[in-house]
Formats: sequence, C-alpha cells, structure tokens
Amino acid sequence: MAEVTLTAAFSTIPSGDAEAIKRLLVETVEQIVRDDATFQKAKLVFTESDERCGLTAELDVVKKEGVPLPLDLDILEDAQTAAGARAQLKEALRLYFRKVQGK
Repeated sequence: MAEVTLTAAFSTIPSGDAEAIKRLLVETVEQIVRDDATFQKAKLVFTESDERCGLTAELDVVKKEGVPLPLDLDILEDAQTAAGARAQLKEALRLYFRKVQGK
C-alpha cells in the first residue's frame, strides 16, 4: 500500500466540506496507486483560495512539474457523489502525476 500524505489549506470552504474534499483527494490517489502501481509515496499539497484550487505533488521524491494542477471546486464537490465527476478527477490526477514523474 502506498503512503499518501496531504497538506491542505482552505480559505473560503467550511470545515466539513474541506474535510470531505481532503478525504476525496486521498481516496482518489490511493485508488490510482492500486490501479497503476506507478509510485509508492505521494506528498500532496492542496490549496484553495477564493474558490480557486490547486494541487502539487511529489511522487517517490520526484517532482518534475512545478506548475500546480488547477482543480475546479464544482468538480471536487460533484466527485463526492457522482461517478462521472470522480472519473474526471481521477483522470486529471493521473495525467498530472505522469508529468510529475517526467513521463
């Protein structure tokens, strides 16, 4: 099982919703690890400010992508209950992780 750590900062999201988003991100990354087995350790940093969201990642101590992945707050909220939005999030993360790894 991979080690996934997430540091998150929220400015406008209520704490209950923030916890749900953090849980969603960690669960989605863990699912990607199970599906792809392309890394064993992920350090994630998620920031939200004025409803603009970004995510950076370091995978197995590799970070070849300095630009954060912009995430749409509506998709994050929808992904908590809708399979289509969750699949969209999962694919966006998967593509970003390939950039981080230099693939």
